[in-house]
Amino acid sequence: MPIDKDTAARAALRLLDEDGLEKLTVRRVASVLDVRAPALYWHFADKRALLDQIVDVMLAPAAAGLGRPGPGEPWWRWLEESLGALRQALLAHRDGARVAAGAVVTRAVALGTFVERITEVLHEAGFGLADASRAAGALVHFVVGRTLEEQSRPEPADEARAVTSESFPFPVLARALRERHTAGATPDEDFGYSLTIMLTGLRTLHSAKSRGGAGEG
Repeated sequence: MPIDKDTAARAALRLLDEDGLEKLTVRRVASVLDVRAPALYWHFADKRALLDQIVDVMLAPAAAGLGRPGPGEPWWRWLEESLGALRQALLAHRDGARVAAGAVVTRAVALGTFVERITEVLHEAGFGLADASRAAGALVHFVVGRTLEEQSRPEPADEARAVTSESFPFPVLARALRERHTAGATPDEDFGYSLTIMLTGLRTLHSAKSRGGAGEG
């Protein structure tokens, strides 16, 4: 039975969830599909191409639900929700952010859809098209990178022990992390705070541009 890209990517995603990225190979995917590896190389020039197709499958539902800001909805609220959805889609799969890091968006189309839609929304909000695309890229890269860090961090109990050790080399960071652990800070709160920094910067740029253009025309 012929194997198509989507079938291969879904089989690869199942293997990813079971054993992680380190053990994912084209040969293993071929074995699960009961075909020889060259049959997959017909579709995927290399492992990166396979990973990009996995990203597309992984993020397609979130990309399909993007929509646009509703009537009266601020663009930054829409961004907050949309980027949160991207994070959740990455977190839903083992090593999801590692797979997405370095993806080629012309193959990982669902990831590219996030960049495209965010660019459109920011441009419609008043950003120049070039700046809107820069901001969209920065936001998506931030979410992927921040989620990669989140998926790579030790368990909270292990991290709490590490920052109380005398061998931990960063005393100020150790105190900060102990404070966060004591306060019961969650990964969702950490992500939300970091995203707020990004969105506040964009809102500041937007306000400055609006004030600068108020006297034009």
